Amino acid sequence: MMATTPPAIRIPQLEPFLGEEELAELADCIRTNWLTEGPKATEFVRLLRDYTGARHILLVPNGTLALYVALMVRGIGPGDEVIVPDFTFFASGSSVVLAGATPVFVDVDPGTLCIAPEEVERAITPRTRAIMPVHMYGQSADMDAVMRIAGDHGLFVIEDAAQGIGTRLRGRHVGTFGDLGCLSFFADKTLTTGEGGAIMTNDDRLADLTLYFKNQGRENRGSFIHPYMGYNFRLTDVQAAIGLAQMRKLDDLIARKQRAEAHYRARLAGVEQVRFLADVPGSTRVPFRIGILVPDAPALTEYLTQAGIGLRGFFYPLHRQPAFTPQNSRHLEGIRHSVYAYEHGICLPSSAGLQETQVDYVCDRIAEFFRR
Repeated sequence: MMATTPPAIRIPQLEPFLGEEELAELADCIRTNWLTEGPKATEFVRLLRDYTGARHILLVPNGTLALYVALMVRGIGPGDEVIVPDFTFFASGSSVVLAGATPVFVDVDPGTLCIAPEEVERAITPRTRAIMPVHMYGQSADMDAVMRIAGDHGLFVIEDAAQGIGTRLRGRHVGTFGDLGCLSFFADKTLTTGEGGAIMTNDDRLADLTLYFKNQGRENRGSFIHPYMGYNFRLTDVQAAIGLAQMRKLDDLIARKQRAEAHYRARLAGVEQVRFLADVPGSTRVPFRIGILVPDAPALTEYLTQAGIGLRGFFYPLHRQPAFTPQNSRHLEGIRHSVYAYEHGICLPSSAGLQETQVDYVCDRIAEFFRR
């Protein structure tokens, strides 16, 4: 059988929105000969603090390490359980395993795909130490319920806000409700540094512990006295330089993505087979990715791919991941909404640079598929 040539992708699923601003900041790093975490990182942190309202922000190499460090400074380890939504990226669970604790996977709300508070309640045992809500696809989890449950049971809250830059719940930025919150600046995020992450907290003591943990157990580089056990989890100024440029146009990046999603919703409103995620009351939506749920996702995916449209599926349920075994994790029985989302979900092209004519093309192909 002759091999077939894959279709050319006319519209990418998601790509960074970079330009001359990022080049100028990177050139300044070269001119000043400062590459490690330094003045660019300091300014990046200042802008992030002003934007999110977090009292403390500490930069780390990626979002996975942000979650791991947050768990470690909260003293979570072997013998402890952390409740994690079943529908999320692998790192939400793997960071718990890396810390030596056990992730307990629970189902999500069928409308928002954020962690279901009633499932959190059902999963609590004497070994439960923390809840890890994930702000899914750029809108907030039900933090009122999560914080109430945590308070009632004396649990910590580590927020996975990797997808949540710019997302606010009643005016408060996600990642600032719990003990610690974690951001990701991976290449596909609304704000990127290529790789990178950050830890947010309003607790002075946790901020100090995080600084020591990420900075080789010392407060300042250049000192060879290490009061605590720590590691090198710093971000470079080269990465922070990109972040600086991205921060200065973040409002525009968010507005572009919101306009794209609004256009998708308007154009597909008459296609009864297409369902968008439900709104979270009081939460802004910053569509990290723009997702839909449809009856036959594999067939639609194949059809759109042949039309040159870049797509991505929804997250694979964590309780089905081969890497999570009965020895390193557990899950509640009856998980179904996470499975349904994986089987029926498609992420549409979601770049900040997406043009209205490209959205029209995607929507026309979707409508065309369902008319067949």
